[in-house]
Amino acid sequence: MNLDKIVCECFQITSGMIKDAVVRGATTLEEVQEATDAATACGACTDEVQHLIDYFTTEQDI
Repeated sequence: MNLDKIVCECFQITSGMIKDAVVRGATTLEEVQEATDAATACGACTDEVQHLIDYFTTEQDI
């Protein structure tokens, strides 16, 4: 996975930033939004952000 890929264009949030938020304990969309601002402006990335949260919360070696 490319952790440098921008997921949220509005705030330039990358996959790696989403992963960092999950590693620090954000496990819901709302918690990741609070930690990163991802998916809080236009909302176009909400599904992708949720997918990443699901992926990173189930990943064995985060």
